[in-house]
Amino acid sequence: MNDQQIQIFTSEDGQAHLEVTLEQESVWLSQAQMCELFGRERSVITKHIRNVFKEGELERNSVCAKFAHTAEDGKSYQVDHFNLDVIISVGYRVKSQRGVQFRKWATAVLKQYLVRGYTLNQRRLTERGIEFEQAVSLLSRTLTNQGLVSTEGEAVARVISDYARSWSLLQGYDEQQLTELNVKQPGMHSLELEEALKAIGELKQTLIAKGEATELFGQVRGDGLTSALATIEQGFGDELFYPNVATRAAHLLYFVIKNHPLADGNKRCGSFLFLWYLRRNAALLARPVEQLINDNTLVALALLVAESLPDQKTLMIRLIEHFILLKEK
Repeated sequence: MNDQQIQIFTSEDGQAHLEVTLEQESVWLSQAQMCELFGRERSVITKHIRNVFKEGELERNSVCAKFAHTAEDGKSYQVDHFNLDVIISVGYRVKSQRGVQFRKWATAVLKQYLVRGYTLNQRRLTERGIEFEQAVSLLSRTLTNQGLVSTEGEAVARVISDYARSWSLLQGYDEQQLTELNVKQPGMHSLELEEALKAIGELKQTLIAKGEATELFGQVRGDGLTSALATIEQGFGDELFYPNVATRAAHLLYFVIKNHPLADGNKRCGSFLFLWYLRRNAALLARPVEQLINDNTLVALALLVAESLPDQKTLMIRLIEHFILLKEK
């Protein structure tokens, strides 16, 4: 959607009547509107919004925007609004039936606008051109900051090159092939916190014996690791936020490396859990894990995630997903 649009949402019980802002291919509500939608006090909604960002489920900069709002005194103020991702996450936490109604309504409205052409193909290609430029920029920054002139450096360059080549091939095809991976895979096996901690402990002892780690390796800081493992399992109603092995594994690697839930060894532990999760769900992959992600590729992905900027999260998730081929139904 090139221009800001307003649509009216009315809940089935008639208690919620909202002027919903449509912009940037999403719907947006202010905190006050979410209070009305979910029928909760402001303090409750504030707490849930804060936890969405605190737990690393979403990046505030990419899901929050300020829009002009005219108050009762006639003056215009810039008010924080949150997009559909945040609304769904808060709705999941408060378990509101109105939230389910709003999600279905918003999905239908967004689909209608896209089909009617409010989002132009040229804009999509331009955005993906920017994404491509971001990938090249990320490559340059990683090689420079890490001082990589070795085999690791070659692996980083190869990962970006492979992604860029595939991006170029897909550019002229149906744009649906360029969007995020939405394949749904039922029957995925989760990774529990206790077994993850036990495995990290065993890895730690192996590395210490080799002189490659200290006692700080793998020590838990706060509840970041708990949150990462729980977040990839979340859903809303009958829909999972991360519906397949590729997107779950990609987010797990990203969360552990970027959120630093461990005192030391976040890249190594994140990579370790990433591979473990893939192997646990190997039956849902098109090829054995070793054929999809070799050691050099894994090192390169971990370094790229570590060096990426917060607004490059989507790029990094797509980059990681690119190497994980899912089994066709």
